[in-house]
Amino acid sequence: MYEDYYTPVPDIQIVLSRIQFDETAFPPDLAHLEKLIYAFQTHIPFEDLDSSWLNQPLRLDIPSLYEKLIARKRGGFCFELNGFFERLLKDLGYECYSVFCRIIRGRDFIPPCTHRGIIVNLNGSSYYCDVGFGGPQPAGPVLVGNSSAAQYAGDLFRTEPADPDWWTLSYMNKSGWWENILQFTLQPQNPAEFIPVCFYCSTNPDSLFVKTRLVSLRTDSGSKCITDNTFTEHCGGEVHSAVISSELEFRRILQKEFDITAGGRHNA
Repeated sequence: MYEDYYTPVPDIQIVLSRIQFDETAFPPDLAHLEKLIYAFQTHIPFEDLDSSWLNQPLRLDIPSLYEKLIARKRGGFCFELNGFFERLLKDLGYECYSVFCRIIRGRDFIPPCTHRGIIVNLNGSSYYCDVGFGGPQPAGPVLVGNSSAAQYAGDLFRTEPADPDWWTLSYMNKSGWWENILQFTLQPQNPAEFIPVCFYCSTNPDSLFVKTRLVSLRTDSGSKCITDNTFTEHCGGEVHSAVISSELEFRRILQKEFDITAGGRHNA
């Protein structure tokens, strides 16, 4: 029953068209990895609408993810987005695998692993990659094992060892100091290993992804997001926020700003 978690992407060219990636044949190198991550982040939104609004079960098998993210032009959260992106990278010739992560930003304790990241191995080096974190997330691969900062979309990111088994991803925040975001291991995980934690995050009433409507998308000039009933746009260093006054307005913003068309609570 788990075979479809390991199948290739049904149509790579349609996926590349969805993220407006113009090249059709290219080597699996670092330059193209950077372009793929940025293209994915700017065209497929991070969103939790199935669990927070539509009351729909989540599926992580590749055909279901293809149907949702590509055919229906929806988004998803980390288990969906990074799961699908990992499979896409493999089909494009990259050596990569998924890893468990724990979100430590703003926390003074060690939380459980509720995030899925990607490790890509290139030319003897490993890179942390992520297209499924609502933000802040690097718009490109970050070298593991080198404290030198990588700069993407105006933000600096770096990785540092936390202990013998864990690495910390941090970024330079607006106050000018390094803020820890998450920790990850380098232990490869099979796609099916994420089924239980995905179920927990998408159904537990205490989960952020059940309690809060979240939609976000990177743009060329910043980002835009919905948090419950607030729409916020970061553009050229300026921030604009507005209250969403009704469900009709919510659906209008979903369509206009994120190209998402969703029905009522019981229709995907």
